[in-house]
Amino acid sequence: MSPTPIGPRHAAPVPLSTVISVAQLAVLMVGVGSVFITLGRRDAVLDRLHSDMGELRSIAQELVKSQVLGAANDKSHEEALRQVAARLDRMESRP
Repeated sequence: MSPTPIGPRHAAPVPLSTVISVAQLAVLMVGVGSVFITLGRRDAVLDRLHSDMGELRSIAQELVKSQVLGAANDKSHEEALRQVAARLDRMESRP
């Protein structure tokens, strides 16, 4: 009985079809991984844009409120100035 050869020199050659199948599997896995990464990035960008839109909406609401309050304050200041002007006119018209 002769010993069975063991080691890389005595291993059976790997068929070319097996190498091609493994390479196809690797390329397919890389492609699927890149699709998932692309989708993840897109979702992250959409989430960030949604957050930014909410913040812009809040800023626009605050600006509108400040304009309304400013107009109301201008109106009250204008009324106060008219009252002061009327009082001054009355004081000037007295003998």
